Amino acid sequence: MPCRYNRRQFLRAAALAPPGLLLARFSHAQGPVVAADDPTATALGYVADHTEVDTAKWPKKAGANGAGQQCTNCAIYQALDDDFGVCPIFAGKRVHAAGWCNSWVRK
Repeated sequence: MPCRYNRRQFLRAAALAPPGLLLARFSHAQGPVVAADDPTATALGYVADHTEVDTAKWPKKAGANGAGQQCTNCAIYQALDDDFGVCPIFAGKRVHAAGWCNSWVRK
């Protein structure tokens, strides 16, 4: 049986769909939260609370503008709600809004 829609029709429908519908359907909104023992989290110094960063080990956080660094003001963070968001570095997992990692980039 042939496919009902071709790729062009699918892309047109996806482009016209409400953004909230696509986010709810295809995002990691209900994905697991990044664990402290996650290998990527460990390598990047990720913590769920930015005030608990070991600044001796991660001097970027100890710098002049380090006090304000947290996931919510990182350029690559995408908020899902007040408590969690998505970061492409931790694909498929949610991160805490108040978290921090060494990949932080100013918005």
